[in-house]
Amino acid sequence: MYPSRQRDEPVLLSHLFHNDALYFLAMIRSGFSLLELMVVVAIVAILAMIAVPSYLFERQQDEVASAYRLAETVRDEISDYYYTTLSFPADNSEAGLPEPEQLIGNRVTRIEIEDGAIHITLGNKAAQSLQGKTVSLRPAIVTDSPNSPVSWLCGHEQPVAGMEAVGEDRTDINQGLIPVSCDN
Repeated sequence: MYPSRQRDEPVLLSHLFHNDALYFLAMIRSGFSLLELMVVVAIVAILAMIAVPSYLFERQQDEVASAYRLAETVRDEISDYYYTTLSFPADNSEAGLPEPEQLIGNRVTRIEIEDGAIHITLGNKAAQSLQGKTVSLRPAIVTDSPNSPVSWLCGHEQPVAGMEAVGEDRTDINQGLIPVSCDN
């Protein structure tokens, strides 16, 4: 098995491992080198740089969608007003709604009606980059057909041919944050 040796003779590692230098090196080297750890950290950092902005953008989209969902009841009130009078309310009181500062939600600080358009001001628990920003929801009617259904335009959206938008668009956020589900 192992070569014999005298009691006072030093033990050579080469005798223990039958001159297998690779096995000896593998036994001495344990763990990861600094270079290997740096590569792993760099890969994790790159993945984080890709994932975090995407997550933040999706979060902002959800917050804008939440604001539009809060305004659905206001939209229905304005549609009902239009079907009754064939005109759009000038402001909240004419629409029979509370004052703009009284129409609030988790991510909304006010909802203002102006000539039929709904202007939603973001705030409260909304992301810092959305604080004080406005998104508009405007009615669109069929030209020369007041009894046709009212459609709604979100943000900078333009009406299709044969329809006209009512009210001003005061949207001051990136159109990419406007949810696709806002269309009707």
